[in-house]
Amino acid sequence: MNLEKIRRKISINLLYSLPAIIYLTIFFYIPLITIIVYSFWHGEPLYRVVRTFTLENYVKFYTEELSQNIFILTNLISIATFLVILATAYPIAYFLARMVKGDTGLKIILLILIPLEMNYLIRVFAWRNLLGENGLLNSLLMFLGLVEQPLTIFFHSIPAIIIVVLHNALPYAIIPLYITIRSIPESLYQAAMDLGSNRISVFFRVTLPLSMPGVAIAFLFIYIPMMGEFAIPALVGGKTYLLGNLIVRQYLTIGNWPYASASTISLILTTLIVMFILFKFLGVRRLYE
Repeated sequence: MNLEKIRRKISINLLYSLPAIIYLTIFFYIPLITIIVYSFWHGEPLYRVVRTFTLENYVKFYTEELSQNIFILTNLISIATFLVILATAYPIAYFLARMVKGDTGLKIILLILIPLEMNYLIRVFAWRNLLGENGLLNSLLMFLGLVEQPLTIFFHSIPAIIIVVLHNALPYAIIPLYITIRSIPESLYQAAMDLGSNRISVFFRVTLPLSMPGVAIAFLFIYIPMMGEFAIPALVGGKTYLLGNLIVRQYLTIGNWPYASASTISLILTTLIVMFILFKFLGVRRLYE
């Protein structure tokens, strides 16, 4: 009887999970397997594929100077972008979690999320108009007499990429930081103060260490999308060529799908390694306990 109930429960759970299984199979597992298979085939320009097993795509990606430089540059820009966003998001999250009373902080976060309802590309093009040579920022600086000609540092540059990503990704850093800081028991702050610690000492000894899981989650939310980003560098980055641009160019322009697939799998492996390190050593798991 008990065995029959267990079987029935398993069948019901499987039935409930069936839509998700079908969705993941069609839109995740099949494309992923296809990319993996393509990455081990020989590719030629103009979409010609020779279906023979080879490791040349991976060897080329990891040994070719161009791909190595692009991979390193993408990592550096991704990390720099995260640091800028962290420096912006952490004070905001700390203020909302510690200084704002009740649910007001959560309501403010909901207001911060409102701009994300706007189409992603529309937001990027808006920044093009703001940062461009004839954009609002340069026009204002020239009107005030601060510069004699438009500054190019704000457009077609790495700072432009970081600024646009900051606007698009800031809420995704604020939310996990707010949750972790808000979850720190008030008794820990009181105990630290009773033992003679000042506010600065309490922050570095209590708040910052206990908020590291939120920092790690924010890093994942910024780093992973940034590693594959291609639209923002293409629209505001000028000659800045990142890994996402390399993959898109190989897929759509050159037509070397096997090499593009190997580059994609290498990108996925990199992000998986980063995720493993964060979950293993920075206490991300504590957020789910």
